[in-house]
Amino acid sequence: MADFKEKEQEIRDTFLREKEELKKTYNEIVEKLKKEGDKLQGDIQKEYDNARKYVKEHPETGLGIALAGGLLIGFAIAKILNR
Repeated sequence: MADFKEKEQEIRDTFLREKEELKKTYNEIVEKLKKEGDKLQGDIQKEYDNARKYVKEHPETGLGIALAGGLLIGFAIAKILNR
């Protein structure tokens, strides 16, 4: 009976250690994902700012790109709806 209790306690201790290790690993992964998300958001903001600057400097090119994109999206939507 004492051997059973010792094994039970050993299993509980192992389980608790593994649980704490998993929590630690989970928290590390969450932190890394937050950092990467913040970095990605910063990169996207930079590209957005660059695009706005480019369009301000070259409005006719920006208008042409917007027109072409709108036409492509319009044709795609029309193709999907005509099935």
